[in-house]
Amino acid sequence: MNFDRLARWYPWMERGAAGGLMQRCRIAFLDRISPPRRVLLAGEGPGRFLAELTRRFPEASVTVVDSSERMLDLAKRNLGRKRVGRVEFVHADVLEWEVPKGEFDLIVTHFFLDGFRPESLGACVTRLATTAAPEADWLMADFQIAEQGLARIRGRAIVWLLYRFFRITCRLDADRLTDPSQFLNAAGFELRERRDFDGRLLKSEWWRSTKRRHPDDPAWQAGWRK
Repeated sequence: MNFDRLARWYPWMERGAAGGLMQRCRIAFLDRISPPRRVLLAGEGPGRFLAELTRRFPEASVTVVDSSERMLDLAKRNLGRKRVGRVEFVHADVLEWEVPKGEFDLIVTHFFLDGFRPESLGACVTRLATTAAPEADWLMADFQIAEQGLARIRGRAIVWLLYRFFRITCRLDADRLTDPSQFLNAAGFELRERRDFDGRLLKSEWWRSTKRRHPDDPAWQAGWRK
C-alpha cells in the first residue's frame, strides 16, 4: 500500500465526500477516555485527529507511525510548529516496525485497519496489542455495512466503490471489509462503547485492555484509570 500519491488531495477528498463525519468518528470518545500519557497513532494520515489529540492532551507523548512519507509531512504541517516537537513521526510499515512493548496507554487506528486482508489484519492487531500498557485504551473509527435494509444496500455500494478506488490508486491490499473485533478480543481487549454515524455507514469504537495494573504501579495508586 502506498498513499503518497493521494496525500496532497486526501483532505479535500475527505471533506468533499464526508464533510466532518469522519472527524466526528475519530474524536467521538476523546471526552470519555482517561488522559493518556503515551499515545500510538497507526496510519494517522493527514493528521486531523493528531491535531485535536494534542490540543486536548498537551502533556501526552505521541508516536505516529505511517507507511506514507507524504502523509507524515502533511500531518507535521497540519500540527503546526509549536506542537510538532512533542510528537515522534515514524516512517514505517506497522507490520515491519520494531514495536516497543507495553509502553502505550492509548492506541489509535482510525480508518486504518480496513486496509488489511484478514490474514494481515490479525498480525497487525496482534503486533499493535503488544505495545499496550495494562488497561490501555484503543480507539478505532472505520466504515461498516449495515445488517439489513436500504442502509445495507447503500453501505455495500459505497464500500465497494471505495475499495475499487483505493486498490487502483494506492495498491490497497484488502478488497473487502473485515471486522477486527475477533482479533482485538483475542489480543485481550474488550469493547467498552460503540457509536454509529451516517446511517450506520461509519462507526467509532472504544476498546480497553483487560490486563490489569499491579497495585504497586504508581498510576494505579493515583487512581489514574476510570
